[in-house]
Amino acid sequence: MYVGRIVGVGRTPEGRQAVAYRISSRSFPNRAARQSGRSIQIVPHAGSLDEASDSPYIAYECIVWNDRFAVVSNGTHTRPVFERLKAGNTPRDAMLAVLAGLDREFDDNDTPRICGLLDVAADRLWLGSVTAQSLCVTPVAVEPGQMAYITTYEFPMPSSEQLDRSFRAAEAGRICEHVMKNSVFEQFEQPVCAAAAVMRENGIEVGTLNPGR
Repeated sequence: MYVGRIVGVGRTPEGRQAVAYRISSRSFPNRAARQSGRSIQIVPHAGSLDEASDSPYIAYECIVWNDRFAVVSNGTHTRPVFERLKAGNTPRDAMLAVLAGLDREFDDNDTPRICGLLDVAADRLWLGSVTAQSLCVTPVAVEPGQMAYITTYEFPMPSSEQLDRSFRAAEAGRICEHVMKNSVFEQFEQPVCAAAAVMRENGIEVGTLNPGR
């Protein structure tokens, strides 16, 4: 099954909050997740055909974080949500304002914008998405060892049925591996790269996975 990009929020087996992002792509597979400061960016491979594109749907920040929040998304809405949080907006208001304001991606597929959020202080996780028909922002309750997910295609709206009950990864790098090839994510085709953030004792730990690069 092809589902496009994947955003996940969950709790490790020890109960730590985590967010994850995976690119699955048929049209633009020549991309990688790279960390730069407190940001993970999706960038095209040097010398690839994708590098020549100026589309904001190809290169963007997928995870941004500080000591309080980590925001994960499939496009240019990552940073605006994060900046609203820094300005004092609640997670609900920050996600709702940005998703409603930007709307879905105006490409040939009306690709939904999907987003996840980790709130360290409140110990709370959120998912949000906007499609051509719907808008939803909601807190997500998951048990340790579970991850809720949304995808750009097939499963864009948060649902209790979209739950990985075998989320056993504890470190950011292992979380990347998990969403690339394990449990429910194994059935989703065309994996390209992944990024993740997890709450640790000394702050938020991040990781990336770029197979073959």
